[in-house]
Amino acid sequence: QDQKIADSLAKTYQQNNIPDTTKLELLRTLSFNEINDLALSLKYAEELIALSARLNNSLYFSRGYLQKGNKQRLLGNLKEALAAYFKGAEAARKARSIEDEGTAYGAIADVYSLLDNHANAMTYYDKAITYLRPFGNSKRLASALLNLGDEYRNNKNYDSALLYGNEAKNLFEKLNYRQGIAYALGNVGMVYASTGKNTLAANKMNQAITMLEASGDYSPICEYLISMCDIYLDEGDAQTSLDYARKSLELAQKYNLKEQISSGNLKLSELYEKAGNMEKSLNYYKNYILYRDSVNNLQAIQNIANLRTDFEVARKQAEVNLLSKQKKLQRILLSVALAVLVIIVVLLIILFNSNRQKQRAYLLIKKEKAVTDHQRDQTKKALEELKRTQAHLIQSEKMASLGELTAGIAHEIQNPLNFVNNFSEVNTELLTELQDENKKGNAAAVHTISEEIFSNHEKISQHGKRADAIVKGMLEHSRAGVPEKRLTNINALADEYFRLAYLGFRAKDKSFNATMHTDFDPAAGQINIVPQEIGRVILNLVNNAFHAVFAKSKEAKTDFNPAVTVGTIRTNNELLISVKDNGTGIQEKVKEKIFQPFFTTKAPGH
Repeated sequence: QDQKIADSLAKTYQQNNIPDTTKLELLRTLSFNEINDLALSLKYAEELIALSARLNNSLYFSRGYLQKGNKQRLLGNLKEALAAYFKGAEAARKARSIEDEGTAYGAIADVYSLLDNHANAMTYYDKAITYLRPFGNSKRLASALLNLGDEYRNNKNYDSALLYGNEAKNLFEKLNYRQGIAYALGNVGMVYASTGKNTLAANKMNQAITMLEASGDYSPICEYLISMCDIYLDEGDAQTSLDYARKSLELAQKYNLKEQISSGNLKLSELYEKAGNMEKSLNYYKNYILYRDSVNNLQAIQNIANLRTDFEVARKQAEVNLLSKQKKLQRILLSVALAVLVIIVVLLIILFNSNRQKQRAYLLIKKEKAVTDHQRDQTKKALEELKRTQAHLIQSEKMASLGELTAGIAHEIQNPLNFVNNFSEVNTELLTELQDENKKGNAAAVHTISEEIFSNHEKISQHGKRADAIVKGMLEHSRAGVPEKRLTNINALADEYFRLAYLGFRAKDKSFNATMHTDFDPAAGQINIVPQEIGRVILNLVNNAFHAVFAKSKEAKTDFNPAVTVGTIRTNNELLISVKDNGTGIQEKVKEKIFQPFFTTKAPGH
């Protein structure tokens, strides 16, 4: 259907009387829908970039580079694809199109995933979802969710992979986007295959392949065929496994899909090696090496790493330039204020000297009285201001702690609720499949699906209990009245507030990451305290530690791994709670002030 749209629009594009502003969207649609001739699709993207640059249209400039990146990626040119995506993200940011910027981040994550750079891939998928969620249900958001789920599958986190895969499928179904539904079915099928549920896996992937063949989208079909190959190999059907691998390679070669050509050759090499045909195995392995090196050579990886660094540095430099302008303006205003002050002082001296001989005695008395009155008024005002400031700071500190605690709890409770909702939806789907298989009399499939339903039910119960425990903790923390001391497990309390502080900090800044260590003394046991008060102290100390490591991570010129450690030590009748970090530390000049009330080195609003 997409190719038919492209063929139809191509005829329209040949007309000479089309306005340039109309050509922008026409070129974008042509590049997107042309899937059989990648070179022609890339040509449309280049024309879109050139036209939008001439018209100074940053939005379509961004979209042109996004299409260019998509086609370069399909051609196996990952370095060129990533460079295009970064340019697209920067142009979208200049155009203030948050949705297009989020789409570019998702594409950047796709390339990092292909390069097995999973840390960067997950960072940019998370960034893409954050940018795209405010715009509601969309294909872009569903694609980012789907790809993040696949990233979890590659990391063998199958629960999260199934969670995101089903969320993406549900969203594609709401949008009535069959191609997206097919992708989601295929990815969920690969999760089932990874966990040994071959019947469910084959069912899902066969549905996906049928849907994608109808639309002529062969890149994911090649991947699903390889996964089907593994399923039949696992069941002992070597010939059917070999047929699926051959079909995958034939499709990849027909449409010049370099990544899939590489994967197909590797799988056939492995199958022929198991069959004892070492000659064919060696030939396919040579082809695999050839295509693997063309897609992912060491120089390309280094250049790609440099591209990300250049992109991030460019954004930081823009922020630095803005800050420099602000500081320059402040210096100018300060200079003007000082000049005015000097003029006023000079005028006062002249005026005073001209009159001091005539009214010296009177002025001295009046001056002394004025000084006394002024000092008294200033002292009174200062005292009142100090009281207001103290009250305000105390309230601000409490509200900041409460806000960070609430953000942490919200993130804590969201995870089990997501699991409960999504596994409930999966069970509904599995029950439908169970009824179908039961009608067919397929006892093996019925047994497999039943086990999956029971497994999901246990997970729903587990995460429901977890959410219940979090809510009880919230009620305990918000209990009204005079705080009461009670016996409290200090290690559990410290661990809870350590985690909540981290989640609260992450809620404010998604780019923040830190390694969390605990060093709890098993002999710490229970002590008689007010849990809410001690918890707030731990929360504030840990927040300070996160601020310190975050500040150092932004200043560090070499690789730096932010780390915070919370520990306890029991000695006789004393208990020590310690919070350590490898951040910026405390400067010597402020050490003597750290116990002064309301003293802080944080910027306003932190």
